[in-house]
Amino acid sequence: MSYTKFLKWALLGGLALVFFVPFIIADGGGAYQNGFNMYIPFPGSFFPFITGKNFMFRMLVELLAGLYIVLALREPKYRPRTSTLLWVFGAFVLWMGVATMLSVDPTKSFWSNFERMEGYLTVLHLFVYFLIVGAVASAEEWWDRLFQVSIVSSALMGVYALLQLAGALPISSQSGPRVDGTFGNATYLAVFMLFGVFITLFMLVRQRKSMWAQIFYGVALVLQVTTLYYTQTRGALLGLLGGLILAALYIVWKGRDAQWQPLRKVALVGIGVIAVVVVGFFALRTTSFVKNSGTLSRFSSISLSDQTTTARFQVWNMALQGVKEKPLVGWGQENFNFVFNKYYSPEMYSQEQWFDRAHNQFLDWLIAGGLPAFVLYIAFFVLSVLVIFRSRLSVPEQAVLVGLLAAYAFNNLFVFDDLVSSVYFVTFLAFFHSLSKGALPGSVALSRPLSDKGIAVAAPFVMGGALLLIWVVNIPGLARAEGLLVALTPQVGVSDGQGGMRAAQKDPKARLQEFQTALDAGVWPGTPLGRQEATEQMLQYASGIAAAASVDPAVKQDTFTATQNATVAMLAVRPHDARLELFYGAFLDTFGKYPEALESLTSALVDSPLKQQIMFEKGVVYLNANDTQNAQSVLKTAFDEAPGYRDARILYAAALTYSGNQKSADALLVEAFGTVLVDDSRLLQVYTNKKLYDRVVGIWKARIEQNPQNTQSHLGLAAAYFTSGNKTAAIAELNRAAQLDPALAAQVQSVITQIQNGTLAVPK
Repeated sequence: MSYTKFLKWALLGGLALVFFVPFIIADGGGAYQNGFNMYIPFPGSFFPFITGKNFMFRMLVELLAGLYIVLALREPKYRPRTSTLLWVFGAFVLWMGVATMLSVDPTKSFWSNFERMEGYLTVLHLFVYFLIVGAVASAEEWWDRLFQVSIVSSALMGVYALLQLAGALPISSQSGPRVDGTFGNATYLAVFMLFGVFITLFMLVRQRKSMWAQIFYGVALVLQVTTLYYTQTRGALLGLLGGLILAALYIVWKGRDAQWQPLRKVALVGIGVIAVVVVGFFALRTTSFVKNSGTLSRFSSISLSDQTTTARFQVWNMALQGVKEKPLVGWGQENFNFVFNKYYSPEMYSQEQWFDRAHNQFLDWLIAGGLPAFVLYIAFFVLSVLVIFRSRLSVPEQAVLVGLLAAYAFNNLFVFDDLVSSVYFVTFLAFFHSLSKGALPGSVALSRPLSDKGIAVAAPFVMGGALLLIWVVNIPGLARAEGLLVALTPQVGVSDGQGGMRAAQKDPKARLQEFQTALDAGVWPGTPLGRQEATEQMLQYASGIAAAASVDPAVKQDTFTATQNATVAMLAVRPHDARLELFYGAFLDTFGKYPEALESLTSALVDSPLKQQIMFEKGVVYLNANDTQNAQSVLKTAFDEAPGYRDARILYAAALTYSGNQKSADALLVEAFGTVLVDDSRLLQVYTNKKLYDRVVGIWKARIEQNPQNTQSHLGLAAAYFTSGNKTAAIAELNRAAQLDPALAAQVQSVITQIQNGTLAVPK
């Protein structure tokens, strides 16, 4: 029937489109481009590198699911075949459903958040994708085509990365000099390219007799390996190296037939070359050649005492403590932060303070779903290897696939999956499932085609359900993501009166309404997705306007009330979240609600007893409330936990100064810095408040010695002189500032005149 052909090609086309989801950036089509773009624009939303890809993948899978059900009802050959991998994947999905229901926060475990967009909802989508691609690609023998499409995708991404390297396209701010493609994260791009390299090698040995195929795959390999190198991602690069070695050893082991002898020799030579390269690297690791290379220098810094390595060990230890507490069903997806906060180690002060992953995919599943999820996840790899061994694939094809699994598993010891790496892994699980050659369902009821009349009745319900699912699952979340981005944009375009536009600050009342709109996300039926992030962003915005003199007090009060109500509601559904409690305490502090702030911060410390950041905030609240004794006590605790933590020492010294114990404060500073004139804005404020003007002047002078041409430092020193009563020195510094920046001359002269005639008052 013609409609079955349409359904077939729609499904195959949709599956091919999945491999171009990585090119989506949800910036509205303009914020990320630099002259021209090579990405697929998506409506602007919060976390643009994450949300666009995930929403598109979900909608695509939901649409494909509707088409697939209709086609499978009419054509039995498209119905799922059984295999051990299918049953294990099904068991994994069912168990994670149980873990979600029993998790610390079932809502977040199901929906996740904008930053990750994973959760049980993504697990369900990946399983549906597995069923569809496993059935359709196998029935149509389209695996080679899909792999070729994925190679085109990764090669284009390689071109994108090279343009980033050349400066023609921007690299996201969080990746620094490391190319990150359209992922916004160099590590995510590296894993994408890791799959790309092995898929290309697989197709290269699969089509080794075609010259044009060899040329195409060769070009793709150059782009993929080059991009992977410039991501500077050590786990993926070491995984590639290890995977290639394992693939070569496999060929040496299994390729004893005469037809494989030339390839076996190549494999032996390749192992030798890799060995020489590794030995050469270690011999040259201290040379300028290695140190001046971003990638090589990162490799040369690998050691057990390396800061990143140490942090990994600390986080893994926290994860294992969490496993001991909940070994069977785990904590649920998206709840690692509870483990991290509860078992936080003070030595982690120099690292990210709010880890939401163990940075080890195996441990992440162990935390999320307990031992059963961990065992089932490992079973994916074990069963895949068994399928490869038993398959009719050629030796080099088997070798490449074994190398891929090894490389991916090694990489996952140090990082966690994103959507794209999960999709590629599931694609290969579906491929291995297809190699198992399970039979179609044996019962007549399951193998009989539905009549055309039956399809005419069923299709509208199926497709209507798919479209309803697309709306319910995605559109409310999209509305909140877009609304939150609007609320976070501080400026709006207004007419300049000459036919153009200029940027102007948004009215605070309008921004409050935008935040409330983002929180409400008034699109039926609503969704919890992103509500906590919207609440946290609203807390930070409200804290920022608390002291703004230009904001109407009535608007401030409305903002305070709305923010407080939103946070209290969020804490009711997600209790014991130390991060949210900390943000709430800081917000209350900025509005002078000291008792309420201390109550929230005390709760946060109960949930994360050793987190210095919470102690700092609590100490600051005590200082703002003029309770120097309690401030000194809590900040001393933070300092004692990790004396090497600069912030802890500075804040403890500040508390000692405010409490009148200047001698102890000075000793604390001299011990670490060799002087009491520590260049720190917080100490500057403390010294100013305590009228220790000689120290304030000394710090500003030290700044000028470091950078004599810095106008702001001269203005700061002038202010310090004026506050201390030295008007002559203040005027001299103001004149120096005007000499450095003539544009300030008129303003500086006005201030000098006010100083001279006494109309400029000295701050009290």
